[in-house]
Amino acid sequence: MWLLAWGGLACADPGPPPSVSQELPQTLRQALAQANVPASEVSVVVWGVHEPQPRLAWEAQTPRNPASVMKLVTTLAALENWGPAKTWRTEVRVPRLEAQRGQGPFGVIGVGDPGLTLERWQELWRQVYQQGIHQLSGPIRFDQEGFAPSASSPDTFDQEGFRAYNVIPHALQVGQQTQWWFIRPGERVGEPLQIWPEFPFSRIELRNRTRTVDGPCPALWRSGLRYAIRAKFPGQATISHPDRHLDDGAILELTGTMPQACGVQLMGFSLLTNAAYLDSSLRTLWHELGGTFTGTLSQGPVPRDWPVLASSESPALIELLLQMNKNSNNVLARTLLLDLATDGPDAASAATESAGQAKVLRILAERGLVFPELVLENGAGLSRKARISAEHLARLLLWMQEKSLYGNEFMATLPLVNVDGTLRHSFEDPQLRGRFHLKSGTLEGVKALAGYGLDAQNHWVVVVFLANGTGAGGTEVAQEALLRWVYHESKIPQSGVPPDATVLPAPNPLR
Repeated sequence: MWLLAWGGLACADPGPPPSVSQELPQTLRQALAQANVPASEVSVVVWGVHEPQPRLAWEAQTPRNPASVMKLVTTLAALENWGPAKTWRTEVRVPRLEAQRGQGPFGVIGVGDPGLTLERWQELWRQVYQQGIHQLSGPIRFDQEGFAPSASSPDTFDQEGFRAYNVIPHALQVGQQTQWWFIRPGERVGEPLQIWPEFPFSRIELRNRTRTVDGPCPALWRSGLRYAIRAKFPGQATISHPDRHLDDGAILELTGTMPQACGVQLMGFSLLTNAAYLDSSLRTLWHELGGTFTGTLSQGPVPRDWPVLASSESPALIELLLQMNKNSNNVLARTLLLDLATDGPDAASAATESAGQAKVLRILAERGLVFPELVLENGAGLSRKARISAEHLARLLLWMQEKSLYGNEFMATLPLVNVDGTLRHSFEDPQLRGRFHLKSGTLEGVKALAGYGLDAQNHWVVVVFLANGTGAGGTEVAQEALLRWVYHESKIPQSGVPPDATVLPAPNPLR
């Protein structure tokens, strides 16, 4: 016998309430059949905000892998723990401000700053330069003790250890340890692609063996390109992720084709270890500022009582969550999970994923959101083990709108269908544009969608779609069928709202 938890109270299942549909809409069933996906491999929930039970619940309690939709859990935990205005401050410290300038030592303490871009890293050291320190001759120490060394490797998930989405977070990490490359088709068919880095690293060499072709741009623009990574110096073993062998010099070789119709694109690689990235980026930026560097760089503890010479503050948490959810940024999500572990009276001395998971579970439980099946792992959804049910995702989404102070901020972080982020070009029906704020997730054998939308009466509803199985990758048409059903047919049940509840129509959606 299954247990249901309507209204937060677990009880034996007496059968579904009259207004809860446990049958999939016909159009959704047809779309699943068209994709050869059994209905048993899909979970669906549609639940109106401030309504006591869902309008539609199919396989709602089955734990499934949500892929990047798991970032919704991390988003709730971050907003509820810190509020949307939380920032991180990265600082350059010295033993004495009046000491001989430039001779050091200098220290930078990693605080888990999730928004430490190359631009902010340069601004930090520009402050040092503007104080008359033009020659760095003393040692510079980077303190990484805030995060415990990860047991994971960048190639653990999918053997693509050089891709930006697989970067492992560090307490002090600049630019998400990634070098971004602009890729533009040649002016004529047959010409090499034009490829240049956003930021040059002297240790990385590009070998461009690509060419421009005619024809339409594929949905996955980079599908015709291949890459290979190897150390500059011979005799090294095969390398599958950034390690010390590449830190002395790495070769990125790109081969294959891209159609002219694709225009300028961006592709990220992580080829250097975090230590080498910090070293190389600082040397390059300091040289661009006009300074000279004759000192040394190392990893080690920095005394917390050293005075601050220069500092840089991150964007507010809400801005970082916009980046994380709109663009499905895994490194941001994983960093925030570790940051959560370092916050509060029960904070870990050195953050670990398990400590971050425990913190998130406490935050959920304090709000009455107890999800026994939840497997959070790294907080980003980049996992084969992650699990949550469609019902509990729906309850999380409802709680944010019905009880949280930050419901509007939470919704604003989600991509708008056919407008921005990962859902910019998602569905064919133009009427869906701007009516849904949804987080999507995709892995091999996983397709997921969860968030908010406007129903046929222009009221907000929660929508959750989870597909796990061999045919999950083909369920885009089924997702669109569900959204069309919500927009055209789903309405507030006559008995769906208690007398004391107020359900307000949504403002006019973006058209």
